[in-house]
Amino acid sequence: MLTFLKYLIQLILAPGHGWEDICKENPDPDRLLRSGLYPLLGVAAATEALALIYDREATVAGVLIHAISDFGAYFIAIFIARLIFDVYLGRITASEPDSRRQGQLIVCGVGLMVLVQILCNCVPWHLVILNFLPVYVVMVLYKDMKYVDVEPGNEWRWLALVTCAIVLVPLVIYNLLYLVTQ
Repeated sequence: MLTFLKYLIQLILAPGHGWEDICKENPDPDRLLRSGLYPLLGVAAATEALALIYDREATVAGVLIHAISDFGAYFIAIFIARLIFDVYLGRITASEPDSRRQGQLIVCGVGLMVLVQILCNCVPWHLVILNFLPVYVVMVLYKDMKYVDVEPGNEWRWLALVTCAIVLVPLVIYNLLYLVTQ
């Protein structure tokens, strides 16, 4: 998990160099998923318990429901993002999409979204600026165009693809699960 967190922190601090290092080291996406993203999902679910400390109206049942929603939304988003990339990525890249790099991109992108969720769970008050952190995730994902070999002229399509597949899908699923459990 520490290697995965190193990649995520590097992507946050210097997205261009972070993607270059991921490309150079070429980690196994399944290993990143098993030893990095899944434990991070568990941490995100566990941080929901902090609401019992700072929210007087929080109940154990409500916290458990939110924890399951956290884990479920991002878990499902991984597979939906993979499906979206399988269908659309070949249309905007200059060469045949590399499934290994595609997997690394999805795992790291969803990992960044999970870090945003952890931060939101840890803050005892609602800060509007936290709602804009997914925009930074989009900018980090946009910097990996060379990494995925996006064809020149398809930058806007690439931006739309990563925004929908990696940022919007988990947010929509999380909010739907949140509404269903209310």
